[in-house]
Amino acid sequence: MLLSVIIPIRNEIKYIKESFHSIMNSTMLIESELFFVDGLSTDGTYEWLKNAIANHENCQLKKNKDKIVSFGFNSVFNETTGKYISRIDGHTIYPKTYFRDAINILNNEKADVVGGPTNHIGKTWKGNAIANCMMNPFGVGNSKFRILKTETYVDTVPFPIYKRSVLEHIGLYDEELIKNQDDELNYRCRANGYKILMSPRLITNYMVRERLIDLWRQYFFYGLFKPLVFRKVKYGFQFYHLIPVIHTLFSSFAIILTFFNPYFFLYFIMYLIFDIIFSIIYSNSMKNFFFSLLVYPCLHYSYGFGMCLGYIKRLIK
Repeated sequence: MLLSVIIPIRNEIKYIKESFHSIMNSTMLIESELFFVDGLSTDGTYEWLKNAIANHENCQLKKNKDKIVSFGFNSVFNETTGKYISRIDGHTIYPKTYFRDAINILNNEKADVVGGPTNHIGKTWKGNAIANCMMNPFGVGNSKFRILKTETYVDTVPFPIYKRSVLEHIGLYDEELIKNQDDELNYRCRANGYKILMSPRLITNYMVRERLIDLWRQYFFYGLFKPLVFRKVKYGFQFYHLIPVIHTLFSSFAIILTFFNPYFFLYFIMYLIFDIIFSIIYSNSMKNFFFSLLVYPCLHYSYGFGMCLGYIKRLIK
């Protein structure tokens, strides 16, 4: 078998139809096997997939009783037979040549893992505003696969395709990580000397959360588990990873100190100025502009509070 694709999913009924059809189109001309691993969905995702794969002999649908991505991937890995292994998700649209191009890159380039940048898209105007905020440095910092579209070696990529030999050497996902399991695995790859290439030939369309509460929850958990990633793999840590924590702590202190000296409120005014500037730059309408003013703080403070709590939990342990 040339390619094995593992797709851990849970409650993706809003996105799974478009994602599923793109996955099938991108594997149509490749010797491949697909494992959809459902984390006990309650929104009809499992039932929809059960019907969808009925006429596809190369597809299997499994249940993931632990619900988390890392366990879902690991639980079916030993059933795979592909020379190349990919982990993708059910709320992304993949180009028709995604896997063919990825395999060509692995065969011809000096890379052991490949992936591509993500073009963030929304289903509604709010989703589009969130997507725009997630594709610039003010919104997401140095997240290269979100802000760059050039070919470059990186420390991590979304929806990666691995040479099987890489995973057999370094191991699979760390099941202690509910989020950021991709980062930890890719940092482990880099720590062991493997090269990860991000290629614009593999650009995907990632469908973002449409509500601020869902975005807050997503980035809070990203922040919460990031300290655990760095405890496990020292390779990936850079100073800029601490900026959300520093910003959150400064904001908290500024609120308290403003009661004693109003000049400390200048910190929030400065932040608001940057918020307004980037909201203007990356908005295409007035309603997008005003909504973006809320999206950036949502991204920054959810991740920052999550990361602060993550470090506190690490210290307690």
